[in-house]
Amino acid sequence: MIRKAKIPLLISLTVILIFFTLNLILGFSNIEARSLLYSALLSTLNFILFILCLRISEQKSNKTFLLITMGGIGVRLILVLTAVFISIKFLNVDTLAFIFGLFISYFFHLIYEISIASRGFGK
Repeated sequence: MIRKAKIPLLISLTVILIFFTLNLILGFSNIEARSLLYSALLSTLNFILFILCLRISEQKSNKTFLLITMGGIGVRLILVLTAVFISIKFLNVDTLAFIFGLFISYFFHLIYEISIASRGFGK
């Protein structure tokens, strides 16, 4: 399972590097670059929490597995929404760049979450 998670984490690093390359090429402002970095880090943290929930739920009974999986989805959703609210409200971020970066990186992580889940959860 961890081997399957290395690819998305490498892609996360690649997305962060692409954001910084675009920063150099297009000359994003410092606020826009920080916004993209925060959004990519937030999405990566969400993915790492998915991997932890998956790791905990391996080899458990069906009831425990569903409880951890569904509970993990709910907890991760609340954490991400709280972090987005705090980031937009209290950090000096460009809202459009932050939301755009979060959407792109979250989308790529979600594709890999579905891919990992559909292959049998690390089997």
